[in-house]
Amino acid sequence: MLPIKSNSGRSLSTKLLILIVLFIFFAEFVVLVPSIAKQRHDWFSMRIEEAYLASLALEGPRKEPLDEDTLRQLFSTANILGVTINNDDMRMLILAPEINPHGSPDIKQVFLEEQGPLSLIKNAWATMFSRGDRLIQATGAPRFASDQKVNIIVSQRALRNDMHAYAANILGLSLIISTLTAGLVYWALNRIIVRPVKNLTANITAFEADPESHGGILQPSDRKDELGAAEKSLAAMETSVLNLLNERRRLAALGAGISKISHDLRNILASAQLMSDRLSKSDDPSVRKLTPRLLSALDRAITLSRDTLTFGRMEPSALDKSNFSLSALVDEVLDDTAAIGIAAKNTISDELMIVADRTQLYRSLFNIARNSIEAMQPEPPNDTSTNSEEIVGELSFTAKAQEGFIQIIISDTGPGLPEHALQVLFEPFKGSRKPGGSGLGLAIASEVIRAHGGALKLKKSDNNGASFSISLPLSSA
Repeated sequence: MLPIKSNSGRSLSTKLLILIVLFIFFAEFVVLVPSIAKQRHDWFSMRIEEAYLASLALEGPRKEPLDEDTLRQLFSTANILGVTINNDDMRMLILAPEINPHGSPDIKQVFLEEQGPLSLIKNAWATMFSRGDRLIQATGAPRFASDQKVNIIVSQRALRNDMHAYAANILGLSLIISTLTAGLVYWALNRIIVRPVKNLTANITAFEADPESHGGILQPSDRKDELGAAEKSLAAMETSVLNLLNERRRLAALGAGISKISHDLRNILASAQLMSDRLSKSDDPSVRKLTPRLLSALDRAITLSRDTLTFGRMEPSALDKSNFSLSALVDEVLDDTAAIGIAAKNTISDELMIVADRTQLYRSLFNIARNSIEAMQPEPPNDTSTNSEEIVGELSFTAKAQEGFIQIIISDTGPGLPEHALQVLFEPFKGSRKPGGSGLGLAIASEVIRAHGGALKLKKSDNNGASFSISLPLSSA
């Protein structure tokens, strides 16, 4: 099993924890901004209410008036330095602030009823980051006496200290909430998402190291969500890959054995072919009549052995590409596959050039043409009286260049492909048109075309014949 490289700073768990903490702190900051503004507004409102209640106490019946020192002590507990009550046209000074006569009072005016949300936030944070001490005159209406105006004079330092203490409490509480929430969210997400993803990653890494082991296949859980679906899909994919690898391994072993057998069989068939040539010169008419069939059977057996040996060796890196005329190559294919009763037609322009491996492309076109001719003329005529000039089928090649590709159409007028061959047409040993065929012709042709970066497809197949389409790049990089 390959080791999984992990970096604590880059792991999914670490990123998840950092993002949760950042998002929660961001949310707390968004809440803190208006909270500070509201605290400042409430601080002023509370002192206006206290000043108004004190003024009512002064106006009520009492045995002895309050002296100034007692009054200052009463308001000092609320950090109020001066109070003025405006009632209709009357103005009553309850407490005057102590102002240094040698300096400017520098009083800042604050009207609570005239401030909007943005103005409240702006002034609150300006107070939070202010320096020194100055007097602030706040004007507002008491809750139960909206027709009166109360002016209070307070210290900026006292207001700032109270806001700092409030912000510290909020930040401390936010830190506790953030830590607790982040921990719980992290634990839940790590258990629900991160840990299963780590298990998937570990399984993929282990399967990559040993894809032929049944123990490496993931055992999906009973989850019904997307991760459960991913586990089931991964398990199905690993099972398919394992089965495919096992099948390839068996085919490779089978191919190695068949290659050795085919090599020896070719030598035996070649010797038999030489002896069959002598039979064709026999004086016995029956022997001379059967010799062509024997030679044809030997030729098919030798071709099957050759195709079996060469199948599977085609790779893009093994191609020896050159620039040549496609029409000339097709002429060679038609000459080598010429058959009695089959009309050959090549309508490809002599000027159409292509860059490809000439030998391998010839091999591909030859296999397709030979299959088409065998379909139109499956067996040589037994009756020597049959007119050999009669045309029983036509094989045609056409081609055109478009959008950097060249499309070659190979058509015949045979009976079409059988139903059993359509589904496995390009699979070796499966897509034979007729009984006794190897099914390697089209498989080899398709492999050659794929190695060139193209595609071989069946264009049509019916009672009027079959047509194959080859798409190849005009040139190679």
